Amino acid sequence: MVDVIVEATWKILAEEGYAAASTNRIAERAGTSVGSLYQYFPNKDAIVAAVQRRHHADLGAVMAAAFSEAAGMPLEQATRRLVRASLEAHLLDPDLHRTLSERVADSVNPETRETLKTGIQGQIRHWLEAYRDDLTVTDLDTAAFVVLHMVEGVTHAAILDQEQTPDPQRIEDELTATVVRYLTG
Repeated sequence: MVDVIVEATWKILAEEGYAAASTNRIAERAGTSVGSLYQYFPNKDAIVAAVQRRHHADLGAVMAAAFSEAAGMPLEQATRRLVRASLEAHLLDPDLHRTLSERVADSVNPETRETLKTGIQGQIRHWLEAYRDDLTVTDLDTAAFVVLHMVEGVTHAAILDQEQTPDPQRIEDELTATVVRYLTG
């Protein structure tokens, strides 16, 4: 039943937005009663937090696979793979990602958001270590922070901004070049 409730909430968030995801609407979509819903979750935000955990696990899996694939590649090729993975991760369910990023308060599930960012930043730091001899940046902790937020910021703008829909390939090309230039001077 938990999976059914989370899946129903996922769909409502993606299709209708956060405001539409009342516990009554979630229970209706899940085909259960509100009372049953409350047996598993104390409130709407607890269900949304469960959706976020699953979505972030999906994003993390895409990025982990990309880091694995990028290992041993030349720096530019590896950077391109990681940038592409960020774009792919955001394209898994852009409507849900948009809702979770823009409409759900940070206070709903701060630990999951922070865990995802910290984990990816750690992966970037580890990845940079393998290229230390090729880099002009010397503080890899700061560089990992900058790369994470540069890629995340551009990816969010490119994928989630409904007003502009730039060509993902051009974004990949430009972001790859920018990251490589930053890292290698």
